[in-house]
Amino acid sequence: MKIPAAVRFVSVEPMLGFVNLAEAIGAASTLDWVICGGESGPKARPMNPDWPKDLRDQCIGAGVPFMFKQWGEWQNDGVRVGKKRAGRHLQDVIWDQYPKIKK
Repeated sequence: MKIPAAVRFVSVEPMLGFVNLAEAIGAASTLDWVICGGESGPKARPMNPDWPKDLRDQCIGAGVPFMFKQWGEWQNDGVRVGKKRAGRHLQDVIWDQYPKIKK
């Protein structure tokens, strides 16, 4: 976080467990962006639907843009359907937020 960068972000993909930004990064408000997604591929593990919801809520609370890329191979109900069919909706919303570029 001390390195000068145009955008400071965390990519939580594949998301394989609960992530607390305050513990992992320090203060979530120092981040410019959080990207989250499930695992894909033949050995993909399912993502608990509560994990990305909680991460999104942390981002909202800290004012950090949030992008939910995908569920991975698994739907949020635990059924394996493939990455494309599982989709990108998190509670009926496509979270496609982007950071503001610093000048």
